Amino acid sequence: MLDSLHRRPRGRKLAPLLSSLTGGRVAAVPERGSTPEEIWFHDHFREAADQVLDFVDLKRKRVADIGSGDGIIDLGLCLRGRPQELVGFDVNLTPVDHLLELAGRHAGVTELPAGLSFRASEPERIDAPDASFDVVVTWSVFEHARDPLGLLREMRRIVRPDGALFLQLWPFYHSFRGSHLWDWFPEPFHHLGQSVAEIEAGVRASDRHHEVWAEYMLDEFRTLNKVTVDELGEAVRGAGFSIRELELIGHRSRVPAGLDEYPLSVLGVGGVKLLAVPV
Repeated sequence: MLDSLHRRPRGRKLAPLLSSLTGGRVAAVPERGSTPEEIWFHDHFREAADQVLDFVDLKRKRVADIGSGDGIIDLGLCLRGRPQELVGFDVNLTPVDHLLELAGRHAGVTELPAGLSFRASEPERIDAPDASFDVVVTWSVFEHARDPLGLLREMRRIVRPDGALFLQLWPFYHSFRGSHLWDWFPEPFHHLGQSVAEIEAGVRASDRHHEVWAEYMLDEFRTLNKVTVDELGEAVRGAGFSIRELELIGHRSRVPAGLDEYPLSVLGVGGVKLLAVPV
């Protein structure tokens, strides 16, 4: 489930195109008795939303999701968490028509719930007033952030002094799935022993996916920021938050020879979920 649940594509303006090109398959996931599109939808609408709600109560609160993507998690959070308002921000505006098309097929939802809306944002600038949200949520975004500290400071700016931040990141770059390219390279840690040129050549030589999706994922790979769990923690604290709850995401994996230079915490921590409060 991790491969599906934590790969939340950016560049959401590509979602309708990718769905068309791949027959609804916007990510490769294991078959579990339903279509890949159904698995993708419910892994985010139910599983990811449940994980957020396990950390933070959203009932009757004003919530901002930074990196809202296709909006599926936000729809699940709105219907199940019952916030007063939820605004999904993304550098590419969430495609509401595509979201409702998926939601109608897989959850019988044909219109956005009251209080759910989406806005465009800049990479490190969120279009919201100071202290305007009770809770800020972000899921599978920070491995892509070009300035993690700058983005966290924006989150600190828009959250109320008595508010909270929920942050999830998976996978960290140096972990076994850190390249995001497991569809093409199933072996763990492949990207730590290959050059960028070798990786690009391997993806382009494969017929595993349509070339549009392949180039999109290569762009994702090239822009990964390589932040570690400790560096992320320093950024969270440096932005003015105090971490109050923490869950490290690990996975047993074979470690190839030649990776002795990397600390075990870098290789072994695949992701993190944390709850932090302003200080």
